[in-house]
Amino acid sequence: MAVVVLAKFSSLPEAVVAKSLLEAEGVGVVMPEQGLVAGQLDAGVMGGWRLLVIDEELEMARQILIDAKVEI
Repeated sequence: MAVVVLAKFSSLPEAVVAKSLLEAEGVGVVMPEQGLVAGQLDAGVMGGWRLLVIDEELEMARQILIDAKVEI
């Protein structure tokens, strides 16, 4: 079981909405940059806010975001 990048977002609100949609459908999702606090590097500068899923749930997770019209 490997963890893969599902999507990258340039803004935190977009990433949080996508993460919430996935969690509501039972998909396990992690956003490693979510722990950044004010005063640390902005994730946007570091390449964006990433959503990670296990590879077995990748296609299902993509379809959930596509159905919700979330750009990935």
